[in-house]
Amino acid sequence: MTDNHIRIIDIDGHVREADDLFEKYLESPFRARAPKVEKVANGQLLFKLEGQRHHRRPDESPFRVKDDGSPVNEGRHLATNPKQRLEAMDRDRIERGLMFPSAGLYLTSVEEEAYAAALCRAYNNWLYDYCGEDRKRLMGVAAVPVQDVRLAIDEAKRAVKELGFKGIFVRPNPVKGRNIDDPYYDPLYKTVVDLGVPLLLHEGSGAFLPTAGADRFAGQWFFTHTISHPLEQMLASLGMICNGTLERHPELQCVFLESGAGWLPYWLWRMDEHYEVLPFQVPWLKMKPSDYFRRQCFISFEADETRLGQVIESIGADHVVFASDYPHWDATFPGVTDMIMNRKDLDAGTQRKIMGETAAKLLRLD
Repeated sequence: MTDNHIRIIDIDGHVREADDLFEKYLESPFRARAPKVEKVANGQLLFKLEGQRHHRRPDESPFRVKDDGSPVNEGRHLATNPKQRLEAMDRDRIERGLMFPSAGLYLTSVEEEAYAAALCRAYNNWLYDYCGEDRKRLMGVAAVPVQDVRLAIDEAKRAVKELGFKGIFVRPNPVKGRNIDDPYYDPLYKTVVDLGVPLLLHEGSGAFLPTAGADRFAGQWFFTHTISHPLEQMLASLGMICNGTLERHPELQCVFLESGAGWLPYWLWRMDEHYEVLPFQVPWLKMKPSDYFRRQCFISFEADETRLGQVIESIGADHVVFASDYPHWDATFPGVTDMIMNRKDLDAGTQRKIMGETAAKLLRLD
């Protein structure tokens, strides 16, 4: 499972949830309200949540389609079957991978706390069974009901202690009027630290949540998807760093995912510049914003980012991790690892770190 002795660990791949996930796994008091699978001709899968719709139009899709309406990226369905998932990992020589949701990215948009918690438990239980095909290679990331911090703490503890999951997933968007840096979440972040796992921030364009760009370009996927992933992570990192979350939780490790990495050097510079000129507005900070990032944060990258080498030179390979984004529409499969290994701007030492060593240390893997 190596390439020239380089360990490859995928810190952000996705499952495609089973169509009957909630019908089978949702607890009986809520089962009658199980989200329904909504399919369109191009093969897209969405869970239709009670009373909520995506801001994306029903006829709008990120997929390229064939004349018969089937998607061009046919391998997407393989992520539902763990055996086929492992075969896909073998093709790209991926040793181990973190499993993130696809439709489950939208569970955070459910408003009712008890229902949200039940949905998260159902998803996490399904994912536990999914990873049972090979628990070493397929590693779970828990969805937690951040709608209620007490319920989120309960599910985080269960997922790590009982299910053996390797991280806690949250969205960077505001939820119920609270930003991700709101002190309301401090007890959850303390729990994440105590559990010894990272906090993984992952955007999901299209969810019924406040989303950067959705108000200006409603119904225009090209625009909303271009904007939402990097800008939501920029806003989240600004809040987590400059509103003092990382100062209050110096052992909390945060990973910003699926946004590319090119924005980060500029954003760290801009935060540092404001800290230099306006330190009296953030008196709780004890050091530059970029120092907090280097102490506690990580970012994934896109395999074809033209300035990736410069980004790594700027922030250090110890803060950069590989993510395949398999099997989503904008992911490269197969061949993503070859794209990175064949780059001329990354030396062997850098490749070893970003492809696996940094992630292994972060996730405490053997």
